[in-house]
Amino acid sequence: MSGCLGVLKFTKFFISKFGAQSLQLKKSESFKFAGYFFQKYVNIILYVRKKGSEWDELETLLENIDEKIEESREKATPPPRLEKNPCADHVCGWGKECIVDKSGEPTCECISKCPPLDGDPFDQVCSNTNETFPSLCELYRERCLCKRKSRECMNKANAKVHLEYLGACKQLDPCTDELMEQFPSRMADWLFQVMRELKKRRELNNLEWEELIAEAEADDEKKHVYPVIWKFCDLDIKPHDKHVSHHELIPITAPVIPMESCIKPFLENCDVNNDGNISIKEWGKCLGLKDGKFYHSIIFSYHFHIHFIFKYSLLNKS
Repeated sequence: MSGCLGVLKFTKFFISKFGAQSLQLKKSESFKFAGYFFQKYVNIILYVRKKGSEWDELETLLENIDEKIEESREKATPPPRLEKNPCADHVCGWGKECIVDKSGEPTCECISKCPPLDGDPFDQVCSNTNETFPSLCELYRERCLCKRKSRECMNKANAKVHLEYLGACKQLDPCTDELMEQFPSRMADWLFQVMRELKKRRELNNLEWEELIAEAEADDEKKHVYPVIWKFCDLDIKPHDKHVSHHELIPITAPVIPMESCIKPFLENCDVNNDGNISIKEWGKCLGLKDGKFYHSIIFSYHFHIHFIFKYSLLNKS
């Protein structure tokens, strides 16, 4: 994530050198949300961030390490050596579980039974075939069973099913031309509010990010630019390759589609060259960042930081 922070630092430097006018967004009609609706959106985004275990099992394994426990274990007398479970480091995808086969090797099989539900309203999910599943696990379990042509498969067509949005399927509001035209400024404002809420909750996980959003709160120009760059970097993590894929967009699209039907077609249109990924240049242009000296400098800065991080990681491995 340091690449993202480097870009934000560069943005701050550019503003101090060339002035806020270089940050002006392309003009579009502003759009104000009702307080209740907007707070609901922010809460859902924050909820999804905390539900990280359902997005990436590997990330969860890494994030749940308790450093204090690890330190105490190092100081304590080493326990008797136990045979390692072959599945301990073997991560399986959604709807699957690790099973040790007859030869003692770990393998991923369709999960035999999904975890019990706790009544959370967001447990239900809607698929791309407009079918409601009890949970994300149940959806991908069905996909797994159907891909493997299991007798438990309910519908052969579900071999290609995937998540569309959180919650039960429903009739979505139409995405009108007017709403689509207003969307860049709306989304930029959402991102600012989410970033500000994370700062308030001390969940930005970086003091310098908190300082940057504090600056943005006092400047109408910065409050659109900083969050737009921050969110791209926040999404570009699996892999960190200067592009945001369909999979990386799920944490932002899945919770929002039920309230904002424009988000999916909007983000699809951001992929100008139709390569299945959104570059930072496409992202910035799509969200209304003004083309020019500042814009191209941000692109260069982002590419430079990613290149530096890549070289640094290789040096650390050698």
